[in-house]
Parts: sequence; C-alpha cells; structure tokens
Amino acid sequence: MATRTEDRFGEATGLGTTYTLLGTVPASTTWNLLVNVTNRTAGVVKLRLYVADTSWTTGEPTGGTLKAAIAYDTPIAVGDVWYDSGVVMKTTEKLVARSDTAASLDILVSGVAIT
Repeated sequence: MATRTEDRFGEATGLGTTYTLLGTVPASTTWNLLVNVTNRTAGVVKLRLYVADTSWTTGEPTGGTLKAAIAYDTPIAVGDVWYDSGVVMKTTEKLVARSDTAASLDILVSGVAIT
C-alpha cells in the first residue's frame, strides 16, 4: 500500500535569471505539487518553470532534458502571488525555475509525496 506524506519539496528566495533546481523526486516516489510564487519587486516579472529529466544539469531544459513547461514567460504582477497545483512528477524528475529579473521571485513548492 502506498504511503502519502505532506511535505515541502523545495524553495527559492530571490530567484533570478539563473536556471535553478528546486527539487528532485526521490527514487520510488511521485510528487503531487502545489507551487506558490510571489513577486517581491516593483515591476512585472516573468516566470519559467519546468519539469526536467534526470539528466538535466544547467541552463534551460530543452530536447531530451525537457519533460514539460509548467510556466513559460508567465507574467506575475507587482506583489501578486501565482499558484499552480495538480502537477504530478515522477521518480528522478527535476523541478527547475527561472525569472527574467534578478532577485525577484520567492517560490515555495509543497504537496504530497507518494512512496
């Protein structure tokens, strides 16, 4: 029987223009995600959020390292919070994020881990 545990899988404070690994799904596990992104700047910021293959290491996930884009240049207004839920990630997949503005977004990734 599967075990379900609520947990925080990753976070970033002041996410900027570098592609950043937020979390990697452990072996024999799936994640059901709730992603919370807050814009703390004085201008509109664009978010990119991807599910990447286990082989991703740096840069934008593309080709064989890209599983799916959850958000692509999604604008987040000043002080706004953007949510997404219902994303299921499989064993060893990686959650990768980037902003178009330096030190702009706070991201909290939580949800249910199923083992």
